[in-house]
Amino acid sequence: MSNQYQDDPLDEEKGLTLQELFLIIKVYYQEIIKSWKLVGGIIIIVVSLFVLRALLTPVVYPAQLTFMVNEEEGGGIGGAMVILSQFGFGGGSGGGKYNLEKIIELSKTMRILHLVLFDTLELDGQSDFLANHIIDLYDLHDEWSDSKEERLHNFKFTDNKVEEFDRVANGAMKALQGIIIGSEKKKGIYQTRINDDTGIMTLKVDGLDETFSIALTNSIYHHLSHYYTDKAIEKQQFTFDVVKLKVDSIQGALASAEYRLANFKDSNRRLWSKTSSLEEQRLSRDVQMLTVMYGEAIRNLEIADFSLKNKTPFIQLIDAPTAPISPQTSSKLKAILIGGFLGGILAFGFVIARKFFQDNLLKKEEATI
Repeated sequence: MSNQYQDDPLDEEKGLTLQELFLIIKVYYQEIIKSWKLVGGIIIIVVSLFVLRALLTPVVYPAQLTFMVNEEEGGGIGGAMVILSQFGFGGGSGGGKYNLEKIIELSKTMRILHLVLFDTLELDGQSDFLANHIIDLYDLHDEWSDSKEERLHNFKFTDNKVEEFDRVANGAMKALQGIIIGSEKKKGIYQTRINDDTGIMTLKVDGLDETFSIALTNSIYHHLSHYYTDKAIEKQQFTFDVVKLKVDSIQGALASAEYRLANFKDSNRRLWSKTSSLEEQRLSRDVQMLTVMYGEAIRNLEIADFSLKNKTPFIQLIDAPTAPISPQTSSKLKAILIGGFLGGILAFGFVIARKFFQDNLLKKEEATI
């Protein structure tokens, strides 16, 4: 009995030999060859689905725009920031670099899209909001025809007063946002990219119409650059406006004081009373004081203006989209290759799995018998 149990553990430890492995591969290979009709059928079905998908994918016109933002504030005149800081105009720059990711994310916000969607575009002889052109190009009325909200069935935007939009208009806006920006389930027609090495940013729109793609891309860049610039210098602009208002006020007061002094002298040329002399001194003192104040205000205005210009980001357009744009279609050859590859994997996997379960089931039946 001891000899009976000596060989079994050794066989288990050895596992599959190389010969047995080749034998198993040969068996499954023969099974695949024997089931060539099934394999071919699965591959044909998968390839057909991919080709059909390629045929149904609409032609798009990719409009691409590139731009860059200066990363150094003040154009190499950082030494002057020390002077500005002494007067309270310097302001921290956070390392002097603009957040490129912030600019890109800002371009996808509803605040920017509201401005973009209500730009006017003439398309196919019809001048209308970009928002309404999107509704027509992407057949949103067909999607909205099943909506419970009847006012949405033939909805069109008639004004750009976003703050006064009702529930229906807001729903339409969200649908347009989904088409442009996309969602977790569906990719939008608007894409962005940043080159980490050069800092060059790219805006791209894959629209169904050439004119529409170009207009939407340019509109996003236009409103994004203006909005970002305005927000970047908001504090400095406020300071400049306050100082400018003060300068104008002092200038007006100085002009008035100078006029009163001149008028007094004209009216009292031959009067040498002490009272007249006292009044003249008072008016002269007011003029001198206002002159000093005006000079100081002008100096502060120059500093505020310098700070404003130093903080203003320089957004430079590099390449803008222009017609003609080569239409982009889904490649039929690529669909065939991908479909054939995935179909082959699916077919081979199915045949091998079927053979494996059939053999195991047969072994269980034999063991039971």
